[in-house]
Amino acid sequence: MAGLSGKPRHTSRAPWRQVAAPLAGDRSLRGLAALKRLKPEQREALQRRLEVREYRRAELIYQPGQEARSLYVVLAGVARLSISSPNGRRVLLNLLPAGEIFGHSALVEGGHPHVFEAAAYTDVRAGRIGADEFLEVLAGERAREVGELISFVTERWITLVIRLGRFLAQDLRARVASSLIEAARGFGVQDARGHVLSLRITQDALADLSAGSLRKVNAVLRRFEAEGLIGKEEGRIVLRQLGTLEELVLAS
Repeated sequence: MAGLSGKPRHTSRAPWRQVAAPLAGDRSLRGLAALKRLKPEQREALQRRLEVREYRRAELIYQPGQEARSLYVVLAGVARLSISSPNGRRVLLNLLPAGEIFGHSALVEGGHPHVFEAAAYTDVRAGRIGADEFLEVLAGERAREVGELISFVTERWITLVIRLGRFLAQDLRARVASSLIEAARGFGVQDARGHVLSLRITQDALADLSAGSLRKVNAVLRRFEAEGLIGKEEGRIVLRQLGTLEELVLAS
């Protein structure tokens, strides 16, 4: 039978099997898109070492604060990662399809607890592998050297994601306070006046850091100044009541 172009249609179903097999029948790591970057021998070594378990929908895989020693691979279904804000509200960070790897806290040297909550969004089949074994699969004899670099990058990535997750759960007033506190930690000099920011941070920069419009962020800053929480001296911001700002963030 000819198609619209006049050329005969292919009746072979083999190409469709190549697409459908990873989704339906192929349970090897070869069928998982996110793991196709691995070399075949790496995928085979990873699959041999995975401890596979099934989770029912909404079942916890791990919680924040638990010891992180293993990474996880979603083999089927969808997992979710979330984080709790200071006020206890849970923020959904990501939905992970088959092939995605999570549990990256295990890659931080010296032991690092899980900072996110991982759970089954649908029924999930997941494989678990120890962090050291995972690095051996990827880097072989250079596992230790590669692990040190990955640890450095992962620790900073986790810090940024935590900041983002908490921002998503905060109102603008709390986000501005958080931005001021972080600026004080990085660039603050404490004296009798409070914490003076040694770096000149413009209102535009604060608006960007706080994910708010310039007009609304300026209104928050004026309110903070009227309440005596901050001040300005020679173009620099002074945090006069750092503790009160911290309480404001924790209460949001």
